[in-house]
Amino acid sequence: MLSGAPKLTRRTGRLPTARLAAAVCFALVLVAAGCAASNPGGGRPRPASGTAGAPIPTATGIASNGGPSQSPAITPPLVTPTPAPSYPLVDSCNPKSVPGAVAVRSLASGKASSFTLHVPILMYHRIVPLAAAGDSIRGLVVTPQTFAAQLDALQEAGWHTITMATLAYDLQARVTPPSKTFVITIDDGWYDGYMYALPILESHGFVATYYVIAGRIDRPDFLSSSQLQALTAAGDDIGDHTMDHVSLPRQTPAGMTYEIDAAAARIAQVTGRWPESLAYPSGGVDKQVAAAVAACGELRMAVVEEQMVAVPPAAKHKAGASPTPQPTKVPAAAETWAGRFAVPRIRVNPSTSPAALLTELSRYQ
Repeated sequence: MLSGAPKLTRRTGRLPTARLAAAVCFALVLVAAGCAASNPGGGRPRPASGTAGAPIPTATGIASNGGPSQSPAITPPLVTPTPAPSYPLVDSCNPKSVPGAVAVRSLASGKASSFTLHVPILMYHRIVPLAAAGDSIRGLVVTPQTFAAQLDALQEAGWHTITMATLAYDLQARVTPPSKTFVITIDDGWYDGYMYALPILESHGFVATYYVIAGRIDRPDFLSSSQLQALTAAGDDIGDHTMDHVSLPRQTPAGMTYEIDAAAARIAQVTGRWPESLAYPSGGVDKQVAAAVAACGELRMAVVEEQMVAVPPAAKHKAGASPTPQPTKVPAAAETWAGRFAVPRIRVNPSTSPAALLTELSRYQ
């Protein structure tokens, strides 16, 4: 018996009420002392395994699909990010400069001809929720919901996609793609091209050409090497958007060559495939720039920008009133061998409705 504990009465074996209460309190003190000894910190017990001091996962209440979860999701402990791969600088468009990288099917060659393709090429920049777009120009931000609605309309109307690499090959080989073929291009290489655009593309059975700024690969907010490899494995095409996204007409001949060639080589290092087309930053191109692109034999096509022009029906006006000015009808763009290094695209804006996009593409049929 513990020293100082109250004794039982000889007649009943029971404690008087006051002494019973004192015994209970004494026992509780002993229990508390034992707990303090097993957990000296006095706080939450440490996990049975794991790193001491590691952050404890907390419930977020958000499911992986962005909606409310049935059971709270768990935020994993923080980990040190894997360092981005390091690539040697290769300032050359020669396929031999990147061992193992797959070259194009056939280098650009041939003479100008009358063969023409009418394949619409759509131009996007960011496919991301506005709240995650940061300080990006709002006119270049298309939300995933809008992007999905646009592709829904095109798919339901029977349109299907090819990449710029396939378009370049078809033009060179004089092969006419099936009716209602179009190309999706996404510029600048933001991370959302993988995070948001890819799942939407795959759900429609579509592919795209991603024009990446090679010097930004593996940087925060931009596509990583592994993401670019995943895009390539999914059947998408990675195109050249220069090394540093500078205006090519303002560069010296050497600087111009570096921006084009080093970017092509970096993409080949990362994806294992040489890019087959280039997008001029801000659409800037002149004869010298086009010649520098043509000098890189792997690049068989280059694209510029074109504001979307959807021609509405003639507006009605009252008798005696001046007619409402109408937009000028712009002929649908065409791809020719002679003009392959200045191929126009259709810019898709966040305000472009699915119906307007269908109207625009119908001009190419």
